[in-house]
Formats: sequence, structure tokens, C-alpha cells
Amino acid sequence: MAAISHASQAAALRLRSESPSVSCSSGGSSCRQRPSGAAFSRPFQVTTRQQACSSRRQAALVHAATVATDLKQVIQQLIERKDLTQEQAQAAMEGLIAGAEAAQIGAFLVLLRAKGETPEEVAGLAAAMRSMCVEVAAGDDTLDIVGTGGDGFDTVNISTGACVLAAACGAHVAKHGNRSVSSACGSADVLEALNVEVDLGPEAVARCVQEAGVGFMYAPRFHPAMRIVAPVRKALKVRTAFNLLGPMLNPSFAPYALVGVFNPETVDLMARSLQRLGIRRALVVHSKGLDEISPMGPADMLEVTQDSVRPFRVDPLDYGIARCTIEDLKGGDRALNARLLREAFGGQQGAIADALVLNAGTGLAACGVAKDVGEGIAMAQEAQRSGKAVHVLDKWAALSQELKKAEQLIVA
Repeated sequence: MAAISHASQAAALRLRSESPSVSCSSGGSSCRQRPSGAAFSRPFQVTTRQQACSSRRQAALVHAATVATDLKQVIQQLIERKDLTQEQAQAAMEGLIAGAEAAQIGAFLVLLRAKGETPEEVAGLAAAMRSMCVEVAAGDDTLDIVGTGGDGFDTVNISTGACVLAAACGAHVAKHGNRSVSSACGSADVLEALNVEVDLGPEAVARCVQEAGVGFMYAPRFHPAMRIVAPVRKALKVRTAFNLLGPMLNPSFAPYALVGVFNPETVDLMARSLQRLGIRRALVVHSKGLDEISPMGPADMLEVTQDSVRPFRVDPLDYGIARCTIEDLKGGDRALNARLLREAFGGQQGAIADALVLNAGTGLAACGVAKDVGEGIAMAQEAQRSGKAVHVLDKWAALSQELKKAEQLIVA
């Protein structure tokens, strides 16, 4: 398996050669893009880009045969239902991105699922994807409130709304998301409908986090490697390990997170995978079939730190929040979801506002802005009822539009 460790170079080459919008650096073994300290300078233009990528292309060709052989060995190991180490899983993913055939990618993902993914394997896959992302230097205290998706209920964008509400309470929120995949309206879709510019570069995102309290990283821009496996995932039409990876791939490497998962059996797997990736503190939750906390009933969670994984439960009734039904949380298209969120941000009461409060408040506890969930919920309730979240949203929208114009001027 040692030979696959060279595949990250080949993977970076493949991504850069297929993506003219992301430049290579000529120094070092990785083509990963890193943010510069000077906002809106031209830090990613390298005069030796073509030579550097040509050199990496040569390296990719040299390693291609070895990578293919090692991937066959990994696939055979999975056929025999033998677990991979974290290092094996990471190297295998790097090999897949470096130039594996679609059949190999499909076989790897299906066999891994049939065997049952382990925390070591999931963490290895995530580590490989993280090593190839475009990083965002958003600070050392950032929070992400995110779900795996896939619960099938088409609720309003609760985690996205909770991010704005948490920012209104003083958290620095770095949200990572995409357009709709399994729901009627994804996080990028609803934010666009709220006038937030979602397609920003790393420096602009970092400024949004620091100046508005919240920023958004559009997954296709920050994870070009996803483009290579996406057609295979779509063709397979079954859940794979990639359904779990999204919350682990935040390009800011947010040290704090509230992570929702689509079924209760996945809570422990997600928690222990995050722990292996070195997250500082995360709360992993499943609640009544949803990948987020809801007023429908108690939420069972695992609190993850670098040293422990501890179970506990949050019951909305304990905080004076009434029960609701799934119909009370339903959303629709981007226009409807944007309207529902804006009404909740403006102080309108109801089940959607309660859901935002529960998730934002628990997120505040996860990142230490609140000392515990109870204090976090109280802070979120005050911000929601006062309309403070609307001001944060409007500030973010205006700033993001301004930064997008600045980016376009530089490109021009």
C-alpha cells in the first residue's frame, strides 16, 4: 500500500488539469490552494504553473500502474470483508482520485458499504478529501452546524437558518454546503434566495466570518475532487460512505460542530470518525428521523471531544418548547424556504423558529459561546425574538455581494 501514498500528488494534478479556475503552486508536493493574508490580491497566479503541472503529470503517469495494482489489492481485501486501516482508506481514496476507472471507484464504494464502514475507514476517506480541498483561514474558533441530509422529509433549511441565528448570538460560523441533492432546496439555494452570494473564494469567505459572523463555502468550489466521484455516486443510486463525509469536509476545518445524521445507527460512526479526525468538540445528533434537533421529540446525542465520546439527550420540553409535527417544519422551493426563514429571523414564533433556536442554542454550547445547552437556547431565543438575526443576515448579504464584485474586478 505504500505506493498509493504518492497518489495524492497525482490526484492534485488531475484536479488542477481539469479545473482551470484553481491554480497550482510550484513549491511543495501538493497543488492545494491556500489563502493569502492580503485580501483580493492575486496570490494564486504562479508563472510556472504550466511547468509545475507538467511535472506532476509526469509523476502521475509513473505511478499510475502501481496505483492500479494497489487498488486491486484493496478491493480484494474488501471482497474478503476485511477492514481497512485509516491509512489504507486514505491512500485508496487518493488513488481513486488520481486516476482510477469508474468501475474501480464504484466497486470500492459498494464493497465498503456492503462490509460496513468503520470509523477508521470513514476518517481515512475524509482525510484524503480534506488534503485536496481549497482551505479557508476563517479562524480557530469557527462552528459548523450541518447535517448529512438524506432524511427525506423536505423540511425548511433548519441547519442553515441555525447558522445565521448562532452568528447573531456571537458565534463565528463557517458553513459548508451545496445545492439541493436529496431535498427540494439545498443550503446554497436558500441562501441565494436570501440575497447571499454563495460562490466566493477563500479570502472572501474568511472576511464574511470575521466581519458578519457567518460565511458560506460552496462545496464544488472548495472540493474539486468531488467532481471525479460524483458521476459514479449518481449512477450507483445507493448510499455510500460519501453520504457521511459532507460534515467532515468543512474547508475551514472548523474545530466545533453540531452534526446531524440521517439515522440513529450512524450517530456512533459519525462521532468516532470525527474524533479520529481530531475535532475539538462536536455534538452528533439524530432526532425523530431528522438529521437535526427538532421540537417533535427528544434528540439523542453523542458529545465528542479528543478524549471521550459521551451520550446525552436534549428534550425541547425541558426548555419550554412545545412539541410539533413534521408538517409544521415542512418547506418547499427556495423562495418559500427563504420567506419562512426570514420570518423566523424577524421574530415570528412557531415550530420553525423553535427548531432554529434548538439547533443554534446547542451549537452555541458546542463551541463554548454558551456554557451549556440551556444557556445556548436562552441566548438563541432572545436573538430570534428580537429580530437580531435579520440584521446579521442583511449584513452578510451586503458584504458577500460587495466581496463578489471585488473578486470579479480582480479576474477582469
